[in-house]
Amino acid sequence: MDATLTTSKPNISKAVPDGVLAMIFILFTEGMLFAGLISAYIVNRAGAMVWPPADQPRLPVEVTGINTLILISSAVVLYLFTRRVKNTMAIDAKSTNLLLVTILLGVTFVTVQGTEWARLIGYGLTTHSSIYGAFFYTLIGAHGLHVMVGLSILLYLYFAVKKAANFEIAKNKIAACILYWYFVVAIWPILYRLVYFN
Repeated sequence: MDATLTTSKPNISKAVPDGVLAMIFILFTEGMLFAGLISAYIVNRAGAMVWPPADQPRLPVEVTGINTLILISSAVVLYLFTRRVKNTMAIDAKSTNLLLVTILLGVTFVTVQGTEWARLIGYGLTTHSSIYGAFFYTLIGAHGLHVMVGLSILLYLYFAVKKAANFEIAKNKIAACILYWYFVVAIWPILYRLVYFN
């Protein structure tokens, strides 16, 4: 009588979880998108006789500078969130409050940007007013879209960690989601320096 052998796969934890690896690939693609947009902007700016055009409104450097600090602050608060949950190995009210503050700072950033966009359109800077306007709304708009996607991801994470019993259950989701927000924050100072300072 043959003995039936049963083999079970050992529970080996992956060096890089699937969700994190997928997010890395997504961010690599997004990085290439921004690299292409930035390259096109630099080439067109270099070929222009006057940049920005004299008849176009100037960008709000000071207000956007403060808004940049708000966005960077959101990444600092997110770091404090991740450090707390890793150190305590638990998800408590203070942890979720830090994540909520990150989201609120991101919402503030988008709101200020939207207000400034409305003012610039009122002053005559549109996608049709000049190639300068077209590039401004394409570059900054692409980032704004990524911020809104990032806020959706952070909201998903907020409700996911509130339901999670402990850090071990949520750690892979946390690792994947925070990568996206860090990318959104990291790309902004580059765009701010490139587009707002001419």
